[in-house]
Amino acid sequence: MEWFFQARLESVCVQRDKVFEQLAKVRELRRNLGVLLSKAPSHVQVNIGCDFYLDGELDDEGLLLIDMGKNVFVEMQPQEALETTILRETWLERLGEYYTKRIGELEGLLQVYRME
Repeated sequence: MEWFFQARLESVCVQRDKVFEQLAKVRELRRNLGVLLSKAPSHVQVNIGCDFYLDGELDDEGLLLIDMGKNVFVEMQPQEALETTILRETWLERLGEYYTKRIGELEGLLQVYRME
C-alpha cells in the first residue's frame, strides 16, 4: 500500500508544480496589464521569458489578443483582460492550496504506513 501512496504523492507534486508555473505566468500577465492600464505608455518593455525583455511600441491599446491556452486566443479590452487574469489567478491559487493540502494528507498516510 505504501507504493500506492508514494506514487500518488509524486503525481500530486508534479500537478502542483504545473499549477504554480501557470500562476507565475498569470501574475506576470496581470502585472503587464496593470502597467498598460496605469499609464498607457507608448514605449514598453515586455518580458518574453527567463527575464529577457524586449522594447516595444504601442500604437493602439484598444484590443489585446490573450492566449487562453490550448491554442485558443481571445480579443479583449485591457480592462476585461485584467479582470480575467485576476479570476484565473484566484482559481489557480485555490487549486495550488488544494494540492498542497493533498500532499500533506498523503505524507501523513505514508508516515502511518511506515510506522506499522
